[in-house]
Amino acid sequence: MIKIALFNHKGGVGKTTLTVNLADSLASLGKKVLLVDADPQCNLTSFYLPEKDLEDLLSASDVPGAKSTLWSAVKPVVEGRGGITDVQRWTIRGGQIQLLPGDVLLAEYEEVLPEAWTECFASRTRGYDITTALSQVVEKVGEEIQADVCFYDVGPNVGALNRAILLDCDYFITPVAADLFSLRALSTVGRAVAKWIKAWQTIRVIASEEDAERLPVGMPSYMGYITSAFKVNSGRNASDPHADWEKRIAPRVRDRIIKDLEAIDAGLVPPAGAANKLGGVKHFHSLAPAAQKYGLAIGALIGHVNSGHNDQVREAQRQFESLAQVVVKRTGI
Repeated sequence: MIKIALFNHKGGVGKTTLTVNLADSLASLGKKVLLVDADPQCNLTSFYLPEKDLEDLLSASDVPGAKSTLWSAVKPVVEGRGGITDVQRWTIRGGQIQLLPGDVLLAEYEEVLPEAWTECFASRTRGYDITTALSQVVEKVGEEIQADVCFYDVGPNVGALNRAILLDCDYFITPVAADLFSLRALSTVGRAVAKWIKAWQTIRVIASEEDAERLPVGMPSYMGYITSAFKVNSGRNASDPHADWEKRIAPRVRDRIIKDLEAIDAGLVPPAGAANKLGGVKHFHSLAPAAQKYGLAIGALIGHVNSGHNDQVREAQRQFESLAQVVVKRTGI
């Protein structure tokens, strides 16, 4: 199972929308997809689950023995009362996609991760167990359902939870919106991931041989970036604002992500000759909230929205299928 995170230190760049639609397109290509809602805001879970079901899950998740969310699964490890437990899976698209529900209480998991990180440097088993608890849950479920690919949906930060997740991934992708803050956030992404990788390699070196074997490799490769919801206010003097943003994004990715990771290992970046841009997704306006309403990918909305939108729906389907094919090609899924 290949694990991928769509990661940027900036909200509003379309991470959840891209995750949902990439998953649907990969399912259309016959791939079995596991979705992991690792963002305490639970945007991915709320996309698929009716509000009543989500409320029931979150209400029960902290009860001893519960199996309702990711927090339920890692809670015994966090509290030092045992190993990971099973978690309820939600079946989507006839079982081709499976969702592990998120939880606002994942914030409590994040609170203990900094101390666990310190314990990892002291070669303490508890530190390893807590740091890798979510990884253990995902790996177990992935094996059970024989998933081809796992997508982590993560929050827009460089905190301890995202550190644990990125180090569990094989690849990460940066969605980039056409705004200054999204562009500046790329600097933090490259620096943070490079720092995490180097620290984790130290942890693995000082771990016992037995412990090192059960720890994630911790070498997430950068697959590239996706321009998301590319709608720009042109202003009076901007003749081609899209091209202007492209000119700014590409060198920022090269200088602030590619170079940081390449300094660690050339295998962490796209090979020579491969484009750093994976593709772009336009702004689909009212179709995005319609997809949320029905819990469907944008490309699956025909029959659910006014037929006047069908051309846009088909265009969305083509764009996400194209991205999915690039992901398959670059990962060998």
